[in-house]
Amino acid sequence: MLLDLSTIFKLINYNQPQLRELDPTTIQRIKEGAYLVKIISETEVTARKCEYYASQCFDQELKNFFNNESSKLKNAKSKLQQYYESMTKE
Repeated sequence: MLLDLSTIFKLINYNQPQLRELDPTTIQRIKEGAYLVKIISETEVTARKCEYYASQCFDQELKNFFNNESSKLKNAKSKLQQYYESMTKE
């Protein structure tokens, strides 16, 4: 007697735990978390670029501008990271 594939898979998965569908709120929180991680990463990269550009500047005004932007971005990154950590502790 030959078994078709669906019967074989049903037999294999019979004692396996079943996954439940996630509710929309949980799905939204997962998406928000993933997006937030991406924003944190991009903010960190941009801050490092500003530091690099500040180190390459000869004009003190431009150097101060890039350093100020870098410090603002680092501050924003730390706040976003704190928010992400508060999201994951819930």
